[in-house]
Amino acid sequence: MHKGQERIAYLDGLRGLAILLVLAWHYLGPVYAMHLPYGVRYAHLPLVRQGWAGVNLFFLISGYVIFMTLERCSGFVDFLLRRWIRLFPAMLIGSLMIYLAAQLMAAWMPGGRASALDLVPGLTLVNPFYFARYFGINVRSLDGAFWSLYVEAAFYVVIGLLYYRFGWRRALAGLLLLWLSVVVMPPIAHDLHAVPVLKPPFRFLHNLGVGYFGWFASGALFLKARTDRDRGLFAMAIAIGLVASLTTDIPDNIENRTRVALALSVLFFAWAQRSAFAQRLLEARWLLFVGFVSYPLYLVHSAIGVGLIALVAGAFAGLPALVPPLIVTTAMLALAWGMARWAEPAVARLLKPLTEGLRRLLGVRSASGRDGPPLGLPA
Repeated sequence: MHKGQERIAYLDGLRGLAILLVLAWHYLGPVYAMHLPYGVRYAHLPLVRQGWAGVNLFFLISGYVIFMTLERCSGFVDFLLRRWIRLFPAMLIGSLMIYLAAQLMAAWMPGGRASALDLVPGLTLVNPFYFARYFGINVRSLDGAFWSLYVEAAFYVVIGLLYYRFGWRRALAGLLLLWLSVVVMPPIAHDLHAVPVLKPPFRFLHNLGVGYFGWFASGALFLKARTDRDRGLFAMAIAIGLVASLTTDIPDNIENRTRVALALSVLFFAWAQRSAFAQRLLEARWLLFVGFVSYPLYLVHSAIGVGLIALVAGAFAGLPALVPPLIVTTAMLALAWGMARWAEPAVARLLKPLTEGLRRLLGVRSASGRDGPPLGLPA
């Protein structure tokens, strides 16, 4: 059940499930209620209130697939080039779309009108915090959903450096140590009255997304447990994922009891590794389609989608409340499919001479074989 494309198929289904949870959170939940015509009317519904947990599910998937890519690459630079060519084409297209939409629909979109400088964080995959803190450049993300891409990019750099220097065991140990350091630093700083000393490194690591590294480590251990047929690693993966669900940051004003959704996402992921029935459910054609378009959909759905919902609801005031988000969801799926099917490959082809030139300049060979699944967040 774990061979070849069948395994990839149910991972795509997991990606599809994760992005649908995120869409529910953004289109029906409380986070953008001030922009939505129906406010918080649907925020209490099951899976809507906990939809933000879809991002953590993406992190689990990313940790799971990353070693497949690491093992296919010839070294750190080869790995980063492969990750960049997977991330950048859709990010470039999506960023330009969001920037253009922010000029045309600023009154309806979260964040309002964007400046050209706001393109920089997304295109560099660097948290705006670092531009302001270290370069004095005040920029913001074009879309609030980009925060998780900054975490993903930081994870790639850290795991790549650790893996090619120390091997997978020590790389995972280093990942866990970084994660735990961020978890324990605040209480230690408070108890030892060391806030002035520990605040700068904590802010640096926290904004890097190190507090989410436990999710990636859990996913990676699930993969190693499968390949090594190791029940101990499988139990460790579950345990680390559950600890991550108890310690991870959650959105403001969300009650702590909804951490249950995070724990359930870990248990569901574990079930999907061992259950042929779960894999068949995740391999439903409609879910595989959503998984296929999940990365471009994640990039463009949030600010543009919320703005379009407000615009459609205002233009057609007589529509039932749920019709605008359904129309916009359909439109976003179609847009994401066009990006995944045509636009991303076209941009990747245009960028190929650049990546090949960088390989020649740096003396980096490309390992044989195709790259693995694009991303855990999202493919």
